[in-house]
Amino acid sequence: MDAKLNACMGAMKYLKDGMVLGLGTGSTVFHFINLVGEEMKKGKKFVCVATSFDTEMLAKKNGIPIVSLDQVSKIDLAVDGADMVAKDYVLKGGGGALAREKVVDYFAEKFLVVIDEGKLKAKSYPVVVECLPFAYAAVIKNLEGMGARPKLRTGGGKVGPVVSDNGNFLLDCDMKITNAKKMEQDINSIPGVVENGIFTKFSKVIVGTETGSREL
Repeated sequence: MDAKLNACMGAMKYLKDGMVLGLGTGSTVFHFINLVGEEMKKGKKFVCVATSFDTEMLAKKNGIPIVSLDQVSKIDLAVDGADMVAKDYVLKGGGGALAREKVVDYFAEKFLVVIDEGKLKAKSYPVVVECLPFAYAAVIKNLEGMGARPKLRTGGGKVGPVVSDNGNFLLDCDMKITNAKKMEQDINSIPGVVENGIFTKFSKVIVGTETGSREL
């Protein structure tokens, strides 16, 4: 069986009827969205806050009600993927949804990271920084001062920079992470930065394999 699907099946045991869910973005968590849709067909009820347009469209296809963050007083459970997992942090942002993901994931009472084993073996991954288009040159200079090698993300589907769901630019930064929590805060203190892809606040990491899943 697919390791990504097994990771999401491992997360299903934390699901309770009536929960407000935070739905992440990406190929792994999309399995979770389909599983939630199956539970709704059995009569269970959930409302969900989506972290991207892609997630919102898939949730609606599964009959899952989508609400905005200002319509809920709390998020019971957020489930999201990651691009790389270390002991005390995970890196996200490959899909460009990191800012909305961090808002939803950090607001949730419980945040589960679902991954396949390959994300544990990744040696390195860029720190993704979302910034205001107006400020990107200044942000790049500040990041270089921190020892990073930032690169403005461009896409194959359009000419010019990739634009996030929030209308911002994305910088892929080659940089060494020594103190993840401090670096997360330091990057966010740069004027013009909206958010970065270092996530240091999560409840559990669920690792999917071909035969099942385990928790870290």
